[in-house]
Amino acid sequence: MPPDSFPRLLAGVHAIAALESTLLTTRTGHYRGPAELHPLMHRLAPLLDGRTAESALLARVPEPRRLAVGRCLDYLEHRGALRREDRPRPEGLPDQLLAVADLVDGAPYARCSALLVAEASVRAPVDWLPALDAGLRQLSVQAKLSTAPGVLVRIGETEVAIPPDDGWLVEPVGTVERAVVAAVVAAEAVGRFLGRPARPLPAVRALPGLARSGPRTSPDAPLLDQWPTPEHLRALLLDPSALLPTGELVCERPAAIRPLETGTGPQLPEWLRAMLRCVHVPLRWELGDFAHSGGWAHRGIASARGFYPIELYLVTDTGAWYVEPGELRLLPVSRPGAEGSGPAGLGSRFTLVLTARETKVSYRYHRYATRLCLQEAGLAMAAIGDAARTGGIGVDEVVELGARGRTGPWGELLDLGEDERPVGRVMLDPPQHAGDPSALDRHLELVRRRRSGHQVFNALGADRVGRLGSLPAELAAVPGDTLRSYLVVHRPCLDDAGDRWEPGCYRVTGQGLALVRAGSTPTRQLQRGQDATGWLAPDYAAASATVIVAAPVGEATADLQRLHTVTAAAARVAHRVLLGAAAAGAAGRIHNSLRGDVVAAVTEDVQIASLFQLIVGCPGPDGTISVDLG
Repeated sequence: MPPDSFPRLLAGVHAIAALESTLLTTRTGHYRGPAELHPLMHRLAPLLDGRTAESALLARVPEPRRLAVGRCLDYLEHRGALRREDRPRPEGLPDQLLAVADLVDGAPYARCSALLVAEASVRAPVDWLPALDAGLRQLSVQAKLSTAPGVLVRIGETEVAIPPDDGWLVEPVGTVERAVVAAVVAAEAVGRFLGRPARPLPAVRALPGLARSGPRTSPDAPLLDQWPTPEHLRALLLDPSALLPTGELVCERPAAIRPLETGTGPQLPEWLRAMLRCVHVPLRWELGDFAHSGGWAHRGIASARGFYPIELYLVTDTGAWYVEPGELRLLPVSRPGAEGSGPAGLGSRFTLVLTARETKVSYRYHRYATRLCLQEAGLAMAAIGDAARTGGIGVDEVVELGARGRTGPWGELLDLGEDERPVGRVMLDPPQHAGDPSALDRHLELVRRRRSGHQVFNALGADRVGRLGSLPAELAAVPGDTLRSYLVVHRPCLDDAGDRWEPGCYRVTGQGLALVRAGSTPTRQLQRGQDATGWLAPDYAAASATVIVAAPVGEATADLQRLHTVTAAAARVAHRVLLGAAAAGAAGRIHNSLRGDVVAAVTEDVQIASLFQLIVGCPGPDGTISVDLG
C-alpha cells in the first residue's frame, strides 16, 4: 500500500467561475478547467491545508464522488495549484514564509525551518539598514547590522553583494529609493537562500513608481481627447473594454517623477509635511518577483498599479513649487514673488494644485486612461481632505478641469508639460493651534494597512464568515442625491456592530441599507459578466463583498467636466471604503472594467453607470515580501 500523502493548496492560486468553465491561475500559468472545478475547490479548500491526509479527505466524501475528487486533486497538482507532501505540515510555520518557499521547487518545509533559525550579516550604508533589517525580520531571519562600505547580505553560505558603483548609488537617489532598493536586496538574498537561481537585481532608475530617468512625456502616447459628445463618454463608462489597446505596447513609459532640475525651494512646514506623508510618499514596497503580479511602491493614494498620473504643486503668495513625491522636496517652478521670500520661508496662503500627467497611463491604456486619470484625481483630493481634517487643518476642495500644457494661468505658472492638465486644487489653512501630532500618525498607520493589491483575490480556504467592519454604517452616512451606492454581499459577513449580513445586493439609502435581491444570484452575475475581461477578473465567491458606486448615465455623460465632478464625489466614497476595510483587517481593491449591462443586472437599475467598483476580502498569503518605508 503506497504511503499516504498530505495535499496542500498553494498560495497565490486564483479560481474564477466563468460561464461554462473555471479560469485557473497558478504560478505556472493560466488554464481553463471544467465548470465543476470551481465549486469543488471551494468545498475542498479548508481540507487542503497540508495537515489532512488524502485518505482522511476522501473518507469524508460520499463514495460516488470520490473518483471525481481524486481526479480534481490530480488536475490541480498537474496545473501547479496543489502539492502532495509526504509528511504533514509542521506547526508554527508562518503562511507568509511558506508562500515564499513555494515559489522554489522542492522541500519547502525544510527550507522554511532552516530560514526560521537562520542568521544574516548585513553590511550597507547606514540609511539602508532599517529597511534591510525590516525585510529580513518579516521572514524571521535574525540580522546583524554593520555600516561597513558596500552592500552585502549573507545568510549562511548564501550572499548577495552589490557594488556601490553598479547602478545602485547613481544620484539623484533619496532616502525612499534607498529603502526600496534595500528591500529588494533582502528579498533577493532570501530567494537565493531558498534555492532560487541568482538573477540580476534592478537598478534604482528602473524602480517603478520612483524612476526619475527617461522622458518627461511619452511622445508616441495618445493625449486625451476632450470628448465633448455624450456618446464617447457613454462608451467610456458602459463598455470600458472597447477602449483598451489590443496590440503590443509601442509607447515609451515616461519618467515616474518629474525630472529633477537645479535648485531647491524652502522647507515644508511640519504640519504640511505630516499631512502629505499620508498621501504623496511611497509607504510600502511589495516585491514583484515574489508576488503573483505587480511589485510596486504603494502610496497613500490608491493608484493604477505604480503609474501615479497625479502630480502635486504647492502655490503660495511667494512662489510655486513642484512637490517631489519621493522625498517631499519643493522644486521651484516659478520665481519667488517677493524679495527674500525663497529659501527663507513660505507665504501665508497654501494651495495644492493637482495635475494629471496623461501619458503616464495613456502610453499603456490609450483612451481608457481618461477614466484612470479622473479616478485618481478624485482619490487624491479625498485622501488630502481626509488627512487634513484628521490633523485639524482647514481644507477647501475645488474640482476643476483645466487646459493642457502651458495654456492658462496655472499652466504658465507651473510650467506644465504638454501632456499635463490641472484637475483640481485644495486650499489649506494652517492649524490655528498646535494640533495633536499623534492623530496624523494614527491616520498614517491606517493608510499603511490599506492593501490595494491582488492579495484580496487569494481567499480560497479563507474564513467562511467575512468581515465588513464599519462599512455598512459608513456607506449609509454618505450624503448626496446624485450618487447611488450598492453593497453586494458574497458570503455571510459580520460588521463591527455584530450584525450578520447574508448574501444579496443591498441599496444604500439615507435610512440604511435596503435589500434589493437576496441570495447569491448577484454574485454569480458579477462573475459571469467578468468572464470576457480575461484573467484579471476577481473571484467574487472568494471575496466578502463588493461596493458599487454609480451615477445616472445622463448625469455622468453630459460632458467631461460633469464626469470629473461626479467621479470626484464617488472617489470620496471609495476612499472611505478602502480605509474602512483596512480598519477591519480586510483588504479592499478598486477593480474597474465593470460593464453597464452587468451593473444593470446586479442592481436592477438600467439607468446607472458604475464609477467605482471596490472588492473587499480577506487577504491570503501570496509570497509577497512587503516592507514599510519610513
